[in-house]
Amino acid sequence: MSVARTARTLRSALLAAFAALALLLSGAAATAPASATTTTATGLDGVWACDVPAGYVYDQVSMNRSCSGGGSWNSPQFHLRTPVDGLTACISTPAFVYDSISWGYACSQQSGVVSNAYHLRTPYDGLTACVGTPAFTYDYVGRSTSCSLLYGSSVPSTTFHLRTPVNGMWACDVPRGWTYSATTQNLDCASGPSVPTTKFLLVH
Repeated sequence: MSVARTARTLRSALLAAFAALALLLSGAAATAPASATTTTATGLDGVWACDVPAGYVYDQVSMNRSCSGGGSWNSPQFHLRTPVDGLTACISTPAFVYDSISWGYACSQQSGVVSNAYHLRTPYDGLTACVGTPAFTYDYVGRSTSCSLLYGSSVPSTTFHLRTPVNGMWACDVPRGWTYSATTQNLDCASGPSVPTTKFLLVH
């Protein structure tokens, strides 16, 4: 066999191998979305589990031996929920804030002891919440017992009037990526009575 014919044969074999590899890879890529769809459709919302994976909260706790590894003691089992606006959950999560705290036994891990739960809210401009969030600023604070972490307390806790930052807004803090062109002192952002604090004129 001539050198030229040998080179053509090798080139043909290599092209066939590359074509087969490309077909295999295209088939794998085509099946990936179907796998992702299956994972989404069979989510963990409503499942009882021994821990809480990232992206979920829980709204009930059951103390039993399912998660005790064969031991004779009770361990917590969590009723998983996908966080949504308006859900009352035993924990909060970074993508949400909460606008009230309630008390009961659903989240408790001790018999006869009440525990707190959070009314989750998707942040929006104008929402009064018990906490701030990095994507927003706030332009004044209030006081309310609905945000108190002390059971039965009549002492109000601070609330925050959330605002989407815009140029020219007077705000109680400066969001990441923003700066300010002026300041003033008043009681809008004060955490205590008659204690003026700084407010900032935002620019971006």
